[in-house]
Amino acid sequence: MNAEIKRFFPFLFALSIALSVTNIHAKTLEVGDGKPYSRIEDANAAAQRGDVILVHDLENDRPYEKVAVFVQKKNLTFRAAPGEEKSWVRLSGMDFDYSGNGGAPRAIFQFNRGADGCVLEGFELFGAHNESHNGAGVRINQANRTTIRRCSIHGNDMGIMSNGDGTSNTAADQRIEHCEIHHNGDTAEPGQNHNLYLGGTSATVSFCEIHSSLTGHNLKSRAHQLRMQYCFIHDSANREFDLVDAADTAEPESHALLRGNIIVKNPNCEGNRSVIHFGQDGGKDRDGTLYLYFNTIVTPFLAPVVELSAPGAKAELVGNLISNGSARQSNQQVANVRGGAQIQNLTGMQNYISGDFVLPKDAGLKPEDNLIRLSKSPLFVNPVKHDYRLTKEAESTSKTTLTFKQLEIPPILNDAAIDAPAPLRWQYRHPAEKERRINEKALYYGAYGKNK
Repeated sequence: MNAEIKRFFPFLFALSIALSVTNIHAKTLEVGDGKPYSRIEDANAAAQRGDVILVHDLENDRPYEKVAVFVQKKNLTFRAAPGEEKSWVRLSGMDFDYSGNGGAPRAIFQFNRGADGCVLEGFELFGAHNESHNGAGVRINQANRTTIRRCSIHGNDMGIMSNGDGTSNTAADQRIEHCEIHHNGDTAEPGQNHNLYLGGTSATVSFCEIHSSLTGHNLKSRAHQLRMQYCFIHDSANREFDLVDAADTAEPESHALLRGNIIVKNPNCEGNRSVIHFGQDGGKDRDGTLYLYFNTIVTPFLAPVVELSAPGAKAELVGNLISNGSARQSNQQVANVRGGAQIQNLTGMQNYISGDFVLPKDAGLKPEDNLIRLSKSPLFVNPVKHDYRLTKEAESTSKTTLTFKQLEIPPILNDAAIDAPAPLRWQYRHPAEKERRINEKALYYGAYGKNK
């Protein structure tokens, strides 16, 4: 045993004992008809660090009413136990004021500073409102390592909202997985509430369907770093992504990585028709890069696919499939800049651009490095049924010259556990699921590999 191992052995032994003790004393607290607890709030108050709160269905498919859970303890797991042929246990926020005053949360579930390492899994959360129009299904209020998994979040002012405290390590490692988040917003304050409104240090969204924001964007983020992967984002009332500024984003490496997503604009969108905005709306910089890798993006509009609007903002596009769908527009914009952003900071290669699109002059995103063509036959198997896999005919002309060995995904947050051993191991499967991506030697453009 070398000296380093000997030196750390007492610490490792003590840690293992501490973890064992934690597991030994962890309990399962059950909530539901005929269970020890009738309300989730009561089980939450009684729970200790490491406990599991198991929430059962109520009889006759009744939702739990006026749910308002204020989480302040570490490592709690809130897990639903739905009945047969049901996907979620239902939690209603109707007729409760999520004001944030007097100990009331601003969400059906609110994870506060210090409530690190908590998990929320298997719930339908709806009906959260307040007078500020930001009552949320879930709010991550400075807590780190919060995971929201396999939930349906709809009909609230905000779907999921998160925030840090302006320092570099709050609301870190937020994880949102296998969720359907849709139809959140409030027409009383249109444009100011969104399906997701994220802030803090870092967030990862994986294998989700996010769609049909009522008034704002599908995903607005002021987080320092964001990774969005293998999701289906579509039919927003405004932009699909609005990735803007905060104190966190003026710091270097304020990046966003979007990879393997299907991103589709509503052809009847009445709001902002651009697809992805990366920059500022509050006067601070966005000192980082928007990495777009192997996404499938469909828009019928002249408004840009990518818009940069801050002096430090950059974008790199690799392997994307950008299509106008069935639209027949002329001079659609792949990208533009404003607000002090530099056109030279738009770079990329090996993108398949199908339609009458134009690339910005003087950008590092050049026609000779990309495939630009008008497709005469359908690219996608069945868009009406949300199937954006390539048709067999399209597959034959839709390969990049990149291989796995050549592809290097930018290291935005450590994702080895999700994507190892390959940088594009997964693809989205509808609804809100994942499946292995089948890749030949050369990678296909866009979010999907070879059809089975």
